[in-house]
Amino acid sequence: MKKELKSITADLAAYVKQLDEDTTSHRSQDTGHRLQDISHMAQETDKKTPAEKIRDAGREARDTVVRPTGDAMAALAKEIRACRKCRLGNSRLNAVVGVGNTSAKVVFVGEGPGFQEDHKGEPFVGRSGQLLDKILDTVLGLKREDVYIANIVKCHPMKDPESPESHGNDRPPDPEEISACRPYLDRQLVLIKPKCIVTLGSVATKVLLGVTQGISLMRGKWHDYPVDLFGPGHPIKVLPTYHPAALLRNSNLKRETWEDMKMLKAFLDE
Repeated sequence: MKKELKSITADLAAYVKQLDEDTTSHRSQDTGHRLQDISHMAQETDKKTPAEKIRDAGREARDTVVRPTGDAMAALAKEIRACRKCRLGNSRLNAVVGVGNTSAKVVFVGEGPGFQEDHKGEPFVGRSGQLLDKILDTVLGLKREDVYIANIVKCHPMKDPESPESHGNDRPPDPEEISACRPYLDRQLVLIKPKCIVTLGSVATKVLLGVTQGISLMRGKWHDYPVDLFGPGHPIKVLPTYHPAALLRNSNLKRETWEDMKMLKAFLDE
């Protein structure tokens, strides 16, 4: 096991170094404020009790699925591409629905599309995507087409929506954008019926689990998805881990990510 760990972590380290040679941070200075907004959103309450909100969210997602999976997913994709529920729909180049196996056991969920994803219409196609593919192959023995990959929001959040061709124009989605787009993800989950979800990074983890803690405190253990998608007693398990972009910025996180993926592999092999 030690030799295997050493070999795989060394491989990942070398790959991260290769991808990260010219990497610079493209995050805006307001990232911390955006994350605080998202955390506050998770704590917001209305007249409904938490149990009622969880029940209604799951019921709403289930009620939209009335056709075979393939037809329903195609119809949902068409609906997402036509969506203008928030301002992101007016500035995007392409809605990024998701990619992979619609019968996958695991769904990986990130924050939102970036520049390259917006141009191609597919999630995780840049350096982060290359690293995610490498982790899937090296640790899990899986390909992109064996899993399903999606995001919290389906359109590219930009600092300057008037400049979709500009690099370094990314920002985290705001609470209004997340609220408008979140039901699409739950409907995808109902269709796919995964055994588990892997949240990539703090934003996805906070939104899906409704927590305020950062990824370093949430990773390394399983959680129950708080939205009742498949009826009482059938929760989807959620495993938070670091976003591949975090590994590109800090390769010291690769060992913890390796440990998380080994937990995932053991769970999928059960």
